[in-house]
Amino acid sequence: MHIKVGAVAIAIMSVVALSACGGPKPVISTPTNGAAQGKTPDGSGIAITGDEKLAANKLAMQAISDLQKYWTDEYPTLYGQDWKPVAGGFYGMTPDVEGASQCGADYSDVEGNAFYCFDDDSVAWDAAELLPELQRKFGDFVVPVVLAHEWGHAVQHRSGFFDQNKLTVTSELQADCFAGAWSAHAKQSGVFKVNAAELDSALAGILDLRDTPGSSAEDPNAHGSGFDRVSAFQDGFDGGSDKCKGYEDGDPMVLELPFNDTQDEQSGGDAPYDSIVNGVPYDLEDYWTQVYPEIADGRAWPPLKGLEPFDPSSPPQCGGTPADGYSLFYCVPDDYIGWDNVKEMPEVYAQGGDYAVATLLATQYGLAALTRLDDTSDEKTQTLRGDCLAGAYTASVILYNREATSTFHISPGDLDEGITALLIFRGDGDVERQGAGYNRVRAFREGVINGAEPCLDLT
Repeated sequence: MHIKVGAVAIAIMSVVALSACGGPKPVISTPTNGAAQGKTPDGSGIAITGDEKLAANKLAMQAISDLQKYWTDEYPTLYGQDWKPVAGGFYGMTPDVEGASQCGADYSDVEGNAFYCFDDDSVAWDAAELLPELQRKFGDFVVPVVLAHEWGHAVQHRSGFFDQNKLTVTSELQADCFAGAWSAHAKQSGVFKVNAAELDSALAGILDLRDTPGSSAEDPNAHGSGFDRVSAFQDGFDGGSDKCKGYEDGDPMVLELPFNDTQDEQSGGDAPYDSIVNGVPYDLEDYWTQVYPEIADGRAWPPLKGLEPFDPSSPPQCGGTPADGYSLFYCVPDDYIGWDNVKEMPEVYAQGGDYAVATLLATQYGLAALTRLDDTSDEKTQTLRGDCLAGAYTASVILYNREATSTFHISPGDLDEGITALLIFRGDGDVERQGAGYNRVRAFREGVINGAEPCLDLT
């Protein structure tokens, strides 16, 4: 996030107050590797070049087995032609493996990567580093998702997508979308264990494979920002392969943003922690002062009664009760937002970036807005609506549509940091109380794309 310090007086608002709509302890969930699976696909009939005993290769072989069957059924419905199975070979490459596809002579050509080769209709992946590392960090299901993305490219090769489209970021996003459509099938059919935690971890893996912040969407090697890639995956997961078929150059819109200036680039797009926790609430008050009358029949926004950055060893009171165990919350009875300013929120900043902190603060302002609107929905619904409203605030920062009162600008990677905050920084019991990260990210995207008003009807 980029703040032009000096153009706006950035000072912490009156320290006062917290709420019962809790907040996450920012701990990165540990995926369950080797989790029991449902009707695990039989990968024994899939021949690969590489060590079939490697865990990542076993998962890849299982995924390939189901992907070939899935597209045999799905492709004729989608394109009116029979599916031609990928037949050019499968390469689980390690440094000691000899032989590769026409797109890679040896392991060094695949290292850190996975690809579909148009020249010989083959698929290759780094079985020594990339897939094992993704599996270690994000769980088993991320490996099939990577393979499903490459099968998306095989679909494009057969459908003639590349005859009408250049090799642009859109082709990568459509492959992500097809991966999402297959993932929905995998979950619904039970061929892989895809519960909420596994799906959230797989999305986190997609985020990990994003372009470097500041990359140009026009770069022929661009794959999309984390926000773009997760959005495409969710398009396919929610809307099926037919939704993906409609992708074309320039649609969906790509939100891969450049740095604002040299200072922004030198900082990596991250403002200092203190300027975020001091400045973002100021900007959120400005945003809600302008937006609230539009969704509240002209009523003015009542400013929050306070903020309470606190030391967890001495938590503040909320409605006369100490807010023990909360790291971030909006206190309904006392109308204030509190956060652990000693350990947890600084850790969110350190691991997730400045806009992870900004997004979490914005979700609590969303809860405050819902309280002012007399929203009586349950906690999961209010959480989704608050996340959506945080996305609407983010859209305002992207559009820079409050130029007279705000100098906040989005920086490359900020959108990725925002969805990372909702996906990863969760506390014990948060999924049960507030819903899966997948749904929270979807709600945030809704706000970014369509603004505040639709958020009030989310369920």
